[in-house]
Amino acid sequence: MLIADPQITDDKSYKKNPFIISLAKFYSSLYMKRNYKYLTRFIQPTDIFIIGDLMDNGREWDDTLFDQEVNRFHNIFPASSSAQKQHFMAGNHDIGFGNGVNYEIQQRFQSYFGNSSYIIETEFYSFIVIDTVSLSSDDSRVRQDALNVVSLLGADINTKKRILLTHVPLYRDSSISCGPNRQKQNTIIKNQYGYQYQNLVSYELSNLLLDKIQPVAIFSADDHDYCKVFHKDNKIVEITVPTFSMAQGMQYPGLLMLDISDPHTLFSELCWLPDQIGLFVQYGYLLALTLLILILHHTFLSHSVPRSFGLLSKEEIGIASTSPPLQLPISRPIFSFFYSVKEIALTSLPIYILCILLI
Repeated sequence: MLIADPQITDDKSYKKNPFIISLAKFYSSLYMKRNYKYLTRFIQPTDIFIIGDLMDNGREWDDTLFDQEVNRFHNIFPASSSAQKQHFMAGNHDIGFGNGVNYEIQQRFQSYFGNSSYIIETEFYSFIVIDTVSLSSDDSRVRQDALNVVSLLGADINTKKRILLTHVPLYRDSSISCGPNRQKQNTIIKNQYGYQYQNLVSYELSNLLLDKIQPVAIFSADDHDYCKVFHKDNKIVEITVPTFSMAQGMQYPGLLMLDISDPHTLFSELCWLPDQIGLFVQYGYLLALTLLILILHHTFLSHSVPRSFGLLSKEEIGIASTSPPLQLPISRPIFSFFYSVKEIALTSLPIYILCILLI
C-alpha cells in the first residue's frame, strides 16, 4: 500500500485564526486516522510505504515540537501489527529540498524514521527507495546515503525486478499529460521550483536513476494529484500517488495498492477516498434547512392564538368585543425558536460526538 503526502496539519500550516487551525488539525487528522485504520484492517497489506511529506512543516520545528509532531503522526498512522511493515520516506516538507536540506535536520528525521534511502526485498521484486530531495543537494554529507544506495545497485547482480520510489517525480517533458484520472484542470506537472521545493527531479539525476536502477515501475508523490507518465520510450511507467489528506487541495484524496504476487506482471489499483469537504458542505445545507423550517414554524405559530378547549368566544355568544385581537409578545416566538434549536442540539450533538469517538 502506497500513501503519499499526509502532511499532517500543524500550527504553521495556515495563516488563520487559531480556532480555525485547531479545527483543521482535528478533522484532517481524524480523516486520515479513520481511513488508515479501516484500510489496514480490511485490506491487510503486508507493507505500507509512506512516500514523504509526513509533516507539513517538519523542517521548521525545533527538537521539542518536532518530537510532539512525530507522536501525532504515529497516533494517526499506528503500527497495527508485525505482519504489516511500515516504511517511511523523506519529503521536502520534512527536511527541505536540495541545497536547502540541513544535514542536522536530515539526521534528526532519520533518527525517528530510519534511513531515507534503502532497499526492501520481497519474493519477486526489489523496492529501491531513493531520497531524491537529499540527492539533489550539492552537500556531500547530505547526498551521500542516497549515492551509496545508487552505487550499490550498479554492482548488484540481483535478478529481481526493481521498483523505484522517489518523493519528487522524475523529469519529463512539460507537454506530457498525466492522463484522465487527474483532478486538477492542469493535466501536466510543470518543472517549477521555489523555496524548499522543486516539482521534478533534474534531468541529469532522473537519467542517472533510470540508467542505474533500471526499474520496471516508478512511484512518486509531492504533486498531491494523480499522474501517470512513461519514460524511456514508453518502457517504464511512473505513477504519482495522490495525497492521503483532505487538507491538501484535492477534492478526493487517494492511495495506491500494489499486487506484487506475480513475478511477471505488476498490478496497481488507484483508490479514491471520500470527499470530506463536500460532506461538510452538505452538513451546512442541512443545518440551514433545519433553521429555515424552525423559523417558518415559529413565525406562523406567532400569528395563531391558542384558546381554551370548550369555551365560546364573545362573538359566538353575541357579545360585541371592544378589545383588540390578542397577539403573542414578540419575545415569545423568538424564545420558542431558540428553545427548539437547543432541543435539537441536545439530541444531535451527543450522537455526533459518540460517532467521532467510536467509529
